[in-house]
Amino acid sequence: MNLELSDQERKILLHAIETYLSDLKGEIGKSEKPEWKAGLREERDILTEVARKLT
Repeated sequence: MNLELSDQERKILLHAIETYLSDLKGEIGKSEKPEWKAGLREERDILTEVARKLT
């Protein structure tokens, strides 16, 4: 799938992802159930890759 974004849209989306990733790091640390941590880590890894593609 291809998604065309303006420079402004790309910057805002990247900022939103980076902000969420920062919050997600705290959630991973606070999670007590291993299966929740695993799901959050998978989400983190996917979003990190999306952010990399946006730069």
